[in-house]
Amino acid sequence: MTAQAITEAPRRMAAPVRGDFRFWTHEKLRNADTDQFRHVNNAVISTLFEAARMEIFSPPAIRELMDGGNLAIARLLVEFRKEVHFPGHVDIGSTVVAVGKTSVRIAQGLFAANGEGCHASAEAICVIVDPKTGVPCPIGVELRRHLLAGAAEGASA
Repeated sequence: MTAQAITEAPRRMAAPVRGDFRFWTHEKLRNADTDQFRHVNNAVISTLFEAARMEIFSPPAIRELMDGGNLAIARLLVEFRKEVHFPGHVDIGSTVVAVGKTSVRIAQGLFAANGEGCHASAEAICVIVDPKTGVPCPIGVELRRHLLAGAAEGASA
């Protein structure tokens, strides 16, 4: 591997705003969520994003549309924008931005419940898989329709 000078830093995407999201999850922060620097640990923030993603797929009607499939994360990109501190609550917004044959792309934002801006944002690619075989399952028309309600027309992963 050769050393190469970095001439340009990766570009950061614009911070999302609350109006960007369709699904919302509200979580209470715990003292155990903090690290030695007294802010909420980055692994905990990833867990908060996971909890919000799972709420999209947890209603019984949606589980039925998944035909027994489970959700598996294939890719997760998190941008940490501001520290989050205990005590407090956070609101995690999620929206499905694209649906492919077997995968779903979800954009998320984590906001302090006190009204401050976005503290972290994430993009996740999730695949619906058969729990017995681990093989990706096709996403049916009704599930696709529900997930994309309110999204840009014709979005696909």
